[in-house]
Amino acid sequence: MSQYLSPVPEISDEREVSLAPAQPCFEPDLVMMESEDMAQRELYLSLQLLANRAQRLSLASAATIAVAQGKELLCRASAGPMAAEIGTELRAYPMVVQRSIEARQIICCNDTGNLAHPNGTLYADLGIKSMMVMPVFEEQRTVAMLELLADRTQAFQDRDGAMLERLSEMVLIALERADAARRARQEITANISSGFRAEIESLFASEFPELEGDQSLSPPSATAEEIEKVGMCQACGFPVSDGRTFCVDCEKTRRDQESPDPPPAFLSKLEHEESRGWFESHFYTVGTLLMVLLTVLALLLKFR
Repeated sequence: MSQYLSPVPEISDEREVSLAPAQPCFEPDLVMMESEDMAQRELYLSLQLLANRAQRLSLASAATIAVAQGKELLCRASAGPMAAEIGTELRAYPMVVQRSIEARQIICCNDTGNLAHPNGTLYADLGIKSMMVMPVFEEQRTVAMLELLADRTQAFQDRDGAMLERLSEMVLIALERADAARRARQEITANISSGFRAEIESLFASEFPELEGDQSLSPPSATAEEIEKVGMCQACGFPVSDGRTFCVDCEKTRRDQESPDPPPAFLSKLEHEESRGWFESHFYTVGTLLMVLLTVLALLLKFR
């Protein structure tokens, strides 16, 4: 292997070796590429969450979400002990998949029986005894396929088909959003002219003038001094600003403990009643007695 190694020139004086300072750089193409990679990761994470949910709800041995790439449907998310590998084709019987696409509906086979895999092996020998598939369409184009596999016969019912229908809507929304984001990024990249790039780079440089020239970024010297000024609360140890001995919560607790407790509500009510006169306190009682007396007098005068 030594013949493939190129000779490395010797460095006579290490002090002469210097690294070029970092220069401000804005690359729209690189930013767009990174954002596209992030969008793809978010798409595949969303599909994986949906595959996990399908596998748990249906108790299937494998739940797969395949996405159309050209004329192929390749696995992009799978869950379960019999899950397919990412990037592989669907494991369901090809005629079942084709019939499902042509009929544009769910196809279920709860007993694989003598169905043989394209390689000649029986599905039962592979452990696949039940299968359910459902295509996902965008207008007239097949964009994805949902697949459930089980290691037992009669594994899937109508409720599993209803669950696949709901998940297929979520898969379509995730794919549409990813496609819309991809088209928007392509449009933005195509519309960026050289003058606009220069303007962005100048704005980027004006926002970070410390990167210009031979200056390099270095932490401010005041940082260590500011850290030393930070104290600790004597009660709980929480960091506090310079000059404070207790944090806000501990200081409030101490004030509540030192201040006398306010009197109960019923005591303040009694004090208020005692401050009033006897007549004011018994006004309603006196009024009631007078009404009774007047009524008695009226009756006596009437029956004399």
